[in-house]
Amino acid sequence: MQETPDTTVEPLFCGQLELSEPTCMMHHMRPIKCVAFEGTLTGRRFFGCPVQQSEGVNCGVTEWVDKPWHPILQNCLSRLWDMYHEQNCGRVVDKQKYEKHLAKLKTENDKLCIEYTKLVQDVSKMFDWQDGRVGHMDNQKAVEEEEFEKKKKEVEERARLEVQMEKLKLAKEQRCILQSQADIIKNTRKAKKEVEQERDLLKIEKAKLEHVVNELLSDGHASKEKLEKIKAILDS
Repeated sequence: MQETPDTTVEPLFCGQLELSEPTCMMHHMRPIKCVAFEGTLTGRRFFGCPVQQSEGVNCGVTEWVDKPWHPILQNCLSRLWDMYHEQNCGRVVDKQKYEKHLAKLKTENDKLCIEYTKLVQDVSKMFDWQDGRVGHMDNQKAVEEEEFEKKKKEVEERARLEVQMEKLKLAKEQRCILQSQADIIKNTRKAKKEVEQERDLLKIEKAKLEHVVNELLSDGHASKEKLEKIKAILDS
C-alpha cells in the first residue's frame, strides 16, 4: 500500500465505500473515497484508510480508482506545482521582511516614547525652577508642548499608515495565493478532459480500422497475410 497523499474535497466522490471489499490491511475497515491533491497524483481518485493520523497508524492508499495520468499531464501537473511553490516561497520571504520592518518601527516608537517622557520631565523641572516667571514661561511651555504633541502625532500617524499599508499588501498577496490555487485546479481539470477526449478518439479510430480489416479478411482478399499482420498489430 502507498502512503496517503494530500487530498481535496470532491462532492461527486466522497464518503465511505459501500462494498465490503477492498479493506485496509491493518484495520480491516471499509475505506473512504478520496481525491489526491499532491504533485503528479492531483485529481486521481482512490480508496484510503479511514483511520486518522491522530488516532493511530494510517494504512495509506487501499486501492486506486484512476490509473496513472498520461506522462504529458503528469509533466504539466509537476510544472504547475513547482510554479506554485516558487511563488509561495517568495511570499514567505516578503512576510519575513515585513515582520522585520514592523519590529523596527516598534523599536523607533518606543525610543520616541522614552524621549518624550524625558523631555516632559526636563520641561517640568525647568518650569519648577523658574516658578517666579510663571506668566511668561507658561506661555512658552504651552507652545513647546503643543509643538511636541504635533510632532508626536505626526510620527504616530506615519507609523500607523505604514503598518496599514503593509497589512493591505499582505491581504492582497493572500488573495493572489487563493486565486493561484483556483487556477491550478481549473487547468488540471481542463488538461484531464483534453486527454480523455484524445483517448476516446483513438479508440474510435482503432475500432473502425479493426472493422475494415475483418471485412477484408472475410471477403478473401488477396493480401490476406498482410491484413493478418495488421490485425495482429491492432490486437497487441
